[in-house]
Amino acid sequence: MPVRPEFEVTPPPSDPVSALAFHPGPSTSDKVQQLLIASWDKTVRLVDLSEKALQGSQVTPTLQTFYHDAAVLDVCWLSDTLAASGGLDRRVRLLNLETGQVNIIGKHNAPVCRLRFSPRTGLLISGSWDKTIGIWDPLAEHPTLLRKINVPDKVLALDVSPPWPNVSEVQMVDTTPRLIVAMAGRTLAVFNLDKLGEALRNAKAGGTDLGDDDVGIQPEYTRESSLKFMLRDVKCMPNGDGFACSSVEGRVAVEFFDNSDAGAARKYAFKCHRRAVDSIDTVYPVNCLTFHPIHGTFASLGGDAMCCIWDAVAKKRIIQYARLPSPLSTGACSADGQLLAIASGAENIEDARHPGPGAGEVGDIGPGGEGNVRIHIKSVFEDCRPKVKAS
Repeated sequence: MPVRPEFEVTPPPSDPVSALAFHPGPSTSDKVQQLLIASWDKTVRLVDLSEKALQGSQVTPTLQTFYHDAAVLDVCWLSDTLAASGGLDRRVRLLNLETGQVNIIGKHNAPVCRLRFSPRTGLLISGSWDKTIGIWDPLAEHPTLLRKINVPDKVLALDVSPPWPNVSEVQMVDTTPRLIVAMAGRTLAVFNLDKLGEALRNAKAGGTDLGDDDVGIQPEYTRESSLKFMLRDVKCMPNGDGFACSSVEGRVAVEFFDNSDAGAARKYAFKCHRRAVDSIDTVYPVNCLTFHPIHGTFASLGGDAMCCIWDAVAKKRIIQYARLPSPLSTGACSADGQLLAIASGAENIEDARHPGPGAGEVGDIGPGGEGNVRIHIKSVFEDCRPKVKAS
């Protein structure tokens, strides 16, 4: 397949992008290059990035636009025609991608920062700054909240494993449906979604209420992240073996679901997204991670406006792309592995402290925020392929 030239989503959102989510597959689906865009401009947009839809046009086809009451912090797919969104207004919404209808199914007591759907269990998980995760049954005749589970601290990120259950090219190590929750106190909690879903649905069917200490809703284990500063993102490996998490201090940790001593011995962390500015080592946050669904390599997106591709097995960087115009906020890879969407235009402290024509991050990175947002689309199938050493 010929490599498509890099292009941008036009027009982009007016405010920074908080989340990008490609259709989860299978890779043969005609929707696999449809992209959901959540933004601080209070919208979720569904766009089609396929060559057939673009047909050489300079304007990206927008299939639906959903307007919210406040900034949207995350969005995820539930099916070909259904998505979920959440944000600063605390509501969890279901978005009908065919009709444009919106259904508010519940809310948290603080902003909803993360949403993930587990196709293997049919559960939608919401993470909130109110120190709870919500477990929802979104595909029931009457979508409902099954349970809110208290966690030790504010939720910053979460993900489900395996993230791409429809990608047949991946050789699975572990198919157990899991949820990984990253919190403000650097605590990581891992839940078995099969056991959690069974316990909650049985309790609902029997009209009983599970106590907070009931074993059915407890995590398999909790542990402290190997990163020393506040976590920014966590993403699961396509083969179900583990996950990677990033921090504000320019580091990424690769860890594994095996909680034994042998599993702990495999984990490692490394420095990234740092550069010398006026002979000073300047550290930037790693705002987002995203795995390639087929090759298992992953991209890190930083406040230094750089995107790097890493091989978690070989423990090395494969490629570093040219610097983009302004700090990167988020990114996502399509389920067929062809496209990587990267959002630049994240705001940074220099935008607020030093306004005017010279505003920008340390190191002459362009300013983000309103009017500076761009979504870059790269063809990455070969770029993300692990490098084979010559014998």
